[in-house]
Amino acid sequence: MEPVLPDGSTVGINTDAKTIVDGKVYALDHDGMLRIKRLYNLPSGGLRIVSYNRDEYPDEILQSYDTKKVRIIGRVFWHSVLWD
Repeated sequence: MEPVLPDGSTVGINTDAKTIVDGKVYALDHDGMLRIKRLYNLPSGGLRIVSYNRDEYPDEILQSYDTKKVRIIGRVFWHSVLWD
């Protein structure tokens, strides 16, 4: 999620906020891979997963049957970056 969230950033996650609000940042378990991404609902139950660094990580579109592999951990409400 660079440049907004550099690798190694610390994030605060509201684990009660699991309902997706389009464009908000969420922590998710995507088939065993822990990720921090912006999420958007799509028609028919699909999901669009978006990175801030879209050149390196293009948008991912999941159909409704693929969303079963995604568990929303919660919405990111805070982050901190420590520079060397």
